[in-house]
Amino acid sequence: MSEKFKRGLIACLIMGFFVAVVPLMDQSPAQAKPFRMGVLPDKGAKFGCGTCHVNPAGGGPRNSFGQDYEKVGIKAGDKYIQELGAIDSDKDGATNDQEFGAGTHPGDPASKPVR
Repeated sequence: MSEKFKRGLIACLIMGFFVAVVPLMDQSPAQAKPFRMGVLPDKGAKFGCGTCHVNPAGGGPRNSFGQDYEKVGIKAGDKYIQELGAIDSDKDGATNDQEFGAGTHPGDPASKPVR
């Protein structure tokens, strides 16, 4: 193995480390907002952070209810308001208020009140 090849290989390994590992070390924890659960009708008791987020642990992309909360609730001063309750966020035929009342998930179309 030539010296030039060895140096190139070492350089590639070092670059690979910086490309693959260093970004993972720099990840800050999710900036979930647990206080928002307190404004929900069920206080987040049933689904926790998963009420609004795709990941039940919170942070990251929001489900359909979380997207509606962002558009309506946050703009209303971070509140669950009547307008948000009247929306059918997950398009399953039940409003968010009906979902919370039945204990079903307002951001999951597979979770809907029994009629």
